[in-house]
Amino acid sequence: MDTLNFRLAEEKNFHSEVLLFSFNPEHDIIVVCSANGDVIAYQAYIRKVWALGTRNQRKKPVSLAWRPDGQILAVTFSNRTLVLASVQDGHLLLSETLPFEIRSSTWIERTIGQQDENTHVQFESIPIDDYLPVLVDLPSINRARKHVVDPPDDLFTLDKQTKLNILILFGSNDILLRAFGLWPILLINRSSLPTDQTLLSVTMSPSLDTLCLLTRCDVSVNYSLFECTSFLSDYHNDYFHLTRSLCRIKSLILFNDKILTTLTDLTTKCFSDFQARVNTFCETIRQQEIKQWTFQCELMSLLATGNCSEHMQQHFFGNIFDYGYAKKLVTTFDETRIKSKELIVIFGRTIEHIFGYLVEIKGLQQWYGKFDQIEFNPQILESCLYNAGSLLLKINEYTDFLHEMSDVYTFFLRWLGFVAHQLHTSKHNTSTHHDEQIECTEADWDHLIEFIDSYCSFDEPVLDIFSMYLKSENLPETLIRDSTYRKLFDHTNSNKHTFFSPKPRRSLLGAYQDLKQSITKAFEIRTHNSIFQMNKPLPLLASIPIDNQSSSTIEFDHRRSQHSISYVLQQNSLQFHLIIYTSTSKQCLVRLFDFQHILGPYRSIASFKLYDDDKLTIVCSNTIDLNNGNNNETILFNTNHQSNLMIISFKSLIDSQTIDFIANNNTNTILSYPLKDIPSKLTVDGRRNLIAVWAKSRKLTTFIHNPSDDINQGSSSSQIPIRMDDESTLVQSGSITTMISSQESTRS
Repeated sequence: MDTLNFRLAEEKNFHSEVLLFSFNPEHDIIVVCSANGDVIAYQAYIRKVWALGTRNQRKKPVSLAWRPDGQILAVTFSNRTLVLASVQDGHLLLSETLPFEIRSSTWIERTIGQQDENTHVQFESIPIDDYLPVLVDLPSINRARKHVVDPPDDLFTLDKQTKLNILILFGSNDILLRAFGLWPILLINRSSLPTDQTLLSVTMSPSLDTLCLLTRCDVSVNYSLFECTSFLSDYHNDYFHLTRSLCRIKSLILFNDKILTTLTDLTTKCFSDFQARVNTFCETIRQQEIKQWTFQCELMSLLATGNCSEHMQQHFFGNIFDYGYAKKLVTTFDETRIKSKELIVIFGRTIEHIFGYLVEIKGLQQWYGKFDQIEFNPQILESCLYNAGSLLLKINEYTDFLHEMSDVYTFFLRWLGFVAHQLHTSKHNTSTHHDEQIECTEADWDHLIEFIDSYCSFDEPVLDIFSMYLKSENLPETLIRDSTYRKLFDHTNSNKHTFFSPKPRRSLLGAYQDLKQSITKAFEIRTHNSIFQMNKPLPLLASIPIDNQSSSTIEFDHRRSQHSISYVLQQNSLQFHLIIYTSTSKQCLVRLFDFQHILGPYRSIASFKLYDDDKLTIVCSNTIDLNNGNNNETILFNTNHQSNLMIISFKSLIDSQTIDFIANNNTNTILSYPLKDIPSKLTVDGRRNLIAVWAKSRKLTTFIHNPSDDINQGSSSSQIPIRMDDESTLVQSGSITTMISSQESTRS
């Protein structure tokens, strides 16, 4: 029997209990979830790479799963929060509240069947870089980057994914399927599931046409099939394109949320201080009970006569507004105007893409007629298209408004600065320099008069007009009378036969919220609550009786391959059941095997994971005699009662027709590695290159496979792997290669 050789990579002590840990399927990264709420990614040598948030900000982590390509991590918390994070730096890509409490999660992809080469040209995958704009000037909100990468590119890289992948989240009796981890496509509630059984595990057949459920009742563990996802397989190529369109819409909405947040912050911060100063000044004057005084009258008096009241001169131009402040305002506004225009252009492009994907979805629905399972509502879909088209016109309207009013506002600020300077020079009898002169045309004065007449006609004048236009849902009639807004409004509604029109008295932000709400409503989660399925028993493939002497917790692990699914269930300390489900024939092979012949009667298996299709990784230790009254505590470090990390082959079990697993050490033990700490749990990396063991002493230990040291004859149980102490070790795994020095690897 061929043997494997693993050697110690690193050890690290933790202060908090580790609840979950999992290796990335494609990279040498392990994510560790602690009881204190930390979610931290480590390199294989347990050097910290990144952390997801900080402790106490979220509840306890309850599940984690990697997308099959290893690019995205999904973590769920006890407060029903789902978080998607990038593997590169742990950047938070998505945070949503789920409809029920999650117990576990798994992320799978379609493993059989390729895309049809004759798929229609118009539905071929478009590289994401061709339709998503690269945003350089958008400031980062959550992380520092010189150039901000488009979040959808981090989330999906859909052009590289040729198979549909599904994130499965399940609770006590609810199952939620999310395409590409993002778009909810199916919610199965309690009415469709057996109410007398508890869900232990949910996965899907290799073609994604059937849910495979592992449940437990009072007397047995049952393996069943739930045929409610056939539409994912029957129309796989078409549904794959449909799902990509849905997820791209969702990703663009996430991107637009970031754009609008930045745009709102830019616009609001630009004039918030100036608006507050003017409002404070007006309130002070009003409290002095000066009759028939308005800010508008003061400005008009300045325009007509060049003079203003003593209050205006002292309290406004003397205390809160001067020439230097005006120059800062103009500079800030110019920068804001440039960035706002760039953001608006990018925002308009993304809405155009959303509109295009909505048209494609409408075409798929009308052309193929295959998507009744997701319950498209044609009227709501039309509403989505209308809202998208209206929003595009609203974006054009705001662009025109920004273009028209920015010059007016700039001239207004420069004029105030010029007045402040003139008042200062006349008071102190100083000469006027040429750089303080204001250059203008007759049209500039006309626009200034219109601006003062329209926007300064209130007791508290609305000077922050850009923020108001962006966010306000009810623009006052006096504000839009004879203003640029009114002209734009009248112009866009001149053609009464147009299908799309910007919504009257609706802000840009409000029109965008309308689009988001209609899209959410159009593609709501499909709930499977058919009466036909409510009382229909699930097709039972295997039923394994529960050992009365076993603990209440059923330990298990499963592995998906191209045509089958393998489950290993722990019957008791040394006995296991193996279930092999073949998807093509929808049949199960069940075998019982006993490790007592290998480990002896005084060993206890603490944790196990499938290493590959015919090998099992276990950690075991000597059974502690709890009947001895003098020993009531668990021994954390015990050289006399040694623990072991082992890899055992059960290929003979699969190939034979016998029920019991009877073998000896030489033919079945592929690895035996002595451990100095009593193990608690373990995990194996998907490429079978790394193993991590968590001990009861709160120590995490990682082991790495050394292919060059594998022995083809004899047993490795007699060898004691040695910790790496050479100067440097080259670790190559998948698509990344990392050079770690032995001195650096000892750091935490």
